[in-house]
Amino acid sequence: MTSTFRMVAIDLIERRPQVRESSGLSAEELVALAASIKESGGIHQPLLVRREGERLILLDGERRLRAAKLGGLTEVPVVVTEESLTDAQVTHRQLVLDAQRVGLGPVERAVAVSRLMGEAGWTADQTATKLSVSPASVTRTLALLKLPEPILAHVAAGRITADAAYMLSRIDDPDEQMRTAAQVTEGLLTRDALQRKLRRVRGGKGRPAAGIKSRVTVALGPGRSVTVTGAGLSIETLIEWLEPMLARAKKAKGQGLTLATFVRTLKDQATA
Repeated sequence: MTSTFRMVAIDLIERRPQVRESSGLSAEELVALAASIKESGGIHQPLLVRREGERLILLDGERRLRAAKLGGLTEVPVVVTEESLTDAQVTHRQLVLDAQRVGLGPVERAVAVSRLMGEAGWTADQTATKLSVSPASVTRTLALLKLPEPILAHVAAGRITADAAYMLSRIDDPDEQMRTAAQVTEGLLTRDALQRKLRRVRGGKGRPAAGIKSRVTVALGPGRSVTVTGAGLSIETLIEWLEPMLARAKKAKGQGLTLATFVRTLKDQATA
């Protein structure tokens, strides 16, 4: 591969859709980066571009390019690769370069991997080899794209982790999926509790026939007990139901709610 280093006019660099569609920086952080570049006398890490006819297409350095423009720079250092690259090769290179720095968000990475497979015509196994990850990792990454937009928004915002998002993607019932996602974002389900719920739902024990209910009373000590009534009671469902309730109780205590108010709130939420 032949490459050359040079200073070029910033207006000659063309930015096309990147693996990271957002800059990864807030407006304030971008302003701070622009000020830092200006104070230090310019960009010291060259941008990577490829030649396409008379144009220079950005391969890596989108955030530096945006900050340089914001800071009023007219020229930037670039490394120009003369290598002819397909769209798939560009996407692949951007994914590899990004993995060497701050990683993409889960949703950005899922979209990029899917795009790479489509552009290159690769299978999941081939893609895993090219990205130096396991085939299971590619499968889990792509599973996020099965999620509806409201849940993807929570994943992108960091309110749902990639691991939790993968488990949510395995819940087939859309209503159950949304209910579970809400519990995750509210901090009512731990990772272990989410795994238990997934095993129960995937195991066909999700919602038994209406009207088939059981009742269990758990003794907590002299004169203390908790009674639970519901369909399909088991040790798994008992844990699954009580953990969110305890999390809500702790939150209610922090808010200074009385027991009566807390119980009424639970009833209102259950019937909403």
